[in-house]
Amino acid sequence: MRELRRCPVTISLILCAICVYVLFGPVRYSGPVQSLPDHLLFVIRHGDLSHLTLNCVMIFIGGCLTEPRLGSTGTSGLVILSVVAGTVAEFVLVGPGFVGLSSVSYALVAFGLVAAGPPSQRVWALALICILLVAEFLYLRSQIAVFTHITSGLVGGGLALFNALFGSKGPTLTPMEWRHVSPAIQIIAQTDEDDAAEAEDKFVNEGTQNMFVLQDRGNVLGLIGYSIDEDVPDVAWLSWTYLDQAQTGKGLGGQMLNDMLGKLAQLQIRKIFIETSDYEEFGKKIYAAAHKLYEEFGAAVELTVPGYHSPREAKIIYGLDNPDAPELPPAHPASTTGLSVVDLQKAAETNDVAGLRWSESGTGLNGLDQQLSLARTQKYRMAILTVPSDLSDAHAAELQGQGMKKCGALKEFYGKDLHQDWWSYDLDET
Repeated sequence: MRELRRCPVTISLILCAICVYVLFGPVRYSGPVQSLPDHLLFVIRHGDLSHLTLNCVMIFIGGCLTEPRLGSTGTSGLVILSVVAGTVAEFVLVGPGFVGLSSVSYALVAFGLVAAGPPSQRVWALALICILLVAEFLYLRSQIAVFTHITSGLVGGGLALFNALFGSKGPTLTPMEWRHVSPAIQIIAQTDEDDAAEAEDKFVNEGTQNMFVLQDRGNVLGLIGYSIDEDVPDVAWLSWTYLDQAQTGKGLGGQMLNDMLGKLAQLQIRKIFIETSDYEEFGKKIYAAAHKLYEEFGAAVELTVPGYHSPREAKIIYGLDNPDAPELPPAHPASTTGLSVVDLQKAAETNDVAGLRWSESGTGLNGLDQQLSLARTQKYRMAILTVPSDLSDAHAAELQGQGMKKCGALKEFYGKDLHQDWWSYDLDET
């Protein structure tokens, strides 16, 4: 079903043809269709059920190959062009007395076959289409609207070849605009519908600042973005990074990530963190391909928080140093050894994990037991505390004494040798 959402023109054509057939029944080839305007209007009609079925099957196959590459607008243009060209050719060369969507079906199949093939084989694909059309002309000329098929097939195949030779030279990363939101949400939903709903809410309410889409000939192939850390201005977090599943295996994910790293290098970002998880469906790790891509770029897992997103789904954070970043800045250690836990709020990307807020004050560890008690009262499942490593080291014994567990650290988050330590507390165990 997700794939069909990417082919609205194709599905609309098929449904329209079926509805017209159900409502008005078959039309004879020698029936009321006599003038050229009649033929243009009656392309949606069919002679019998087998005629309808064959055209619908070809439109479905051709549309599924064509529309993800050409886009809905481009596919609509190809449909209109094939209908006009194919109908005019048959009417002028043979005369009246034909109906059906074969002009559309041949154009879509021809475009899809040429466009879907490897670049080195596109000319051969077009040659094969020409051979099949010649065979129709020689052996089936008296039975079918052969000039419609020839014209539409050449229109579709020729356009695909022209598009490959003279169209866009490849996908480019451009700033996300409002018109890109809908296809971007559909791409996210291919992997995770919850993420798609969350992303849609964020884009609607907060806009698309610092988000980018990978486009090719107007089609959105993927999306990627970043956010600058609120407390550390030379650290960024990668956000909403997804590639259309139909585009995997082409190196586009690497291109998208590489282009984004280039943009962050221009902003003097010295380190990028990437949040992900070990989420599985039916035993398959959903983000395995993304993790492999991150690691190919040199990112390494710096932190794992078991049971963060759900009791069975851990939070994983990769760290990636920017090789073009300026020299690592000196760290600013805490002005006091005191650590006070003062408040809590719902942690990001979860509904039942509390993020503990802290401040530097006084001496010793204060307020942790009260905030943990409040989190328990508010039905949180887990509590998370993130603090600079100097404060963490100073209070490690006290934190462990109150049941906190150290999950790991984001290295040099605040500067040279000053990390961000993560501590967790499982409220379900108490």
